[in-house]
Amino acid sequence: MNVEWSGLQLPLSPRDISYWEKAEQAIEAHRCGAMLVRVVNAHGQPLPGVIVRYQQQKHSFRFGVHYPYHAEAYDRLQAAGINAATLWLGWKYVEPERGVYNWDYLDRVWNPQALHQRGLELTAHALNWFKPHWHVLPNYLYDVTPDELAHLAYEHVSEIARHWHPYIQRFELVNEPFWAEADGVPMTTESMVRLCHASALAIRDVNPAARLEINFAEVSRQPSYTVHPSELIAALDKAQVPYDTIGLQALENGYSVTEPHAFYRTKTFAGIIQSLRQYAGFGKALHISALAVPSVPPTSTPPTGFKLPYGPWDEVTQARYLDAAYTYLFAQPEVEGITWWSPVDGRLAFIAVGGLLRADLSPKPAYEALQQWIARHTSDGLTRTDSEGKAVLRGYEGEYEITIGAGAISRRLHSTIRSQIVEDETVVLTDNT
Repeated sequence: MNVEWSGLQLPLSPRDISYWEKAEQAIEAHRCGAMLVRVVNAHGQPLPGVIVRYQQQKHSFRFGVHYPYHAEAYDRLQAAGINAATLWLGWKYVEPERGVYNWDYLDRVWNPQALHQRGLELTAHALNWFKPHWHVLPNYLYDVTPDELAHLAYEHVSEIARHWHPYIQRFELVNEPFWAEADGVPMTTESMVRLCHASALAIRDVNPAARLEINFAEVSRQPSYTVHPSELIAALDKAQVPYDTIGLQALENGYSVTEPHAFYRTKTFAGIIQSLRQYAGFGKALHISALAVPSVPPTSTPPTGFKLPYGPWDEVTQARYLDAAYTYLFAQPEVEGITWWSPVDGRLAFIAVGGLLRADLSPKPAYEALQQWIARHTSDGLTRTDSEGKAVLRGYEGEYEITIGAGAISRRLHSTIRSQIVEDETVVLTDNT
């Protein structure tokens, strides 16, 4: 299907359109940087008219997915521009019995080493998650005190950090804390803070440079918390618990693959952005830790309040929604990554037919939309030095390969463009070409 996908093809609200009109300007301001290349000869004299080519090799922004290791699936996903992966590591599946670890199974299913070797940045998810009905909690956790839980968490998370060092560089300290449906182990704010602190120390004792995250349930689900996220964040900050990122799930307007469906709240993009900005006020980077929407209508009757703002779901609407979501979210300077949850339809899906690929790995329109979107936001080009031997390269934040000159008389270098910064690089050529 040779179609240019655009979120503007959705019936956007007036407030959505207002945000859209500001999005590209915000992306240019917050996601791009520049490099000043000075080309001189062996005597330090500027060389005008030298060809300078540049091509972005890697984005600093994380375009992630959550999916087990599957070589063909990741071949396709990385061809679309995916550069990160989230690994589901629920406690029971890592340590089903005290001191007994499931490394063989986890290395086979998730294979962090292979994902790391592909150049993907990895996040360990659900290390501490207390949802009782998803069989993620081993029996021995139900009988421990809060103090014992913090001690067990230190040991448990330490083993994970050590076993997969240096493959995993990002870790969730806790998933969905105080969400009403994740209350399998009763916790007070104080005991949750101790748990997060113990887990942070366990990771940083192994890898001081690891990035740490607190992951909350979806953006608009604040009424479903027994302790409001803002209260927990305040308590973590007061206790000086080290963490870098707030994770937020953006599953609005969707429904689960289960029968009957679990329906999520409906919300316009403008409403989602408003919620994000509340979290941005806490001074931490934001990670959209789970984004997905369906590509088929529901098979069970939705609740009365489930009013889809952009019409019923099909593959075309899913693709348009993806383009809009990535545009709006990328325009928010605090957002450092987006993870599409379950990118392949089938038995591992969570949102109803919410993948980018069908079960046979054939691409859906949403896959094409993502591939097009990332390509549009990846920089390359060709220019020449001016009369002073200078060339300015501007592009999206990330790693670049830059070639100065041509043929035998040329230099190739690898450098980084950082957002809102002008880098300065001087290159010596023996002659102009």
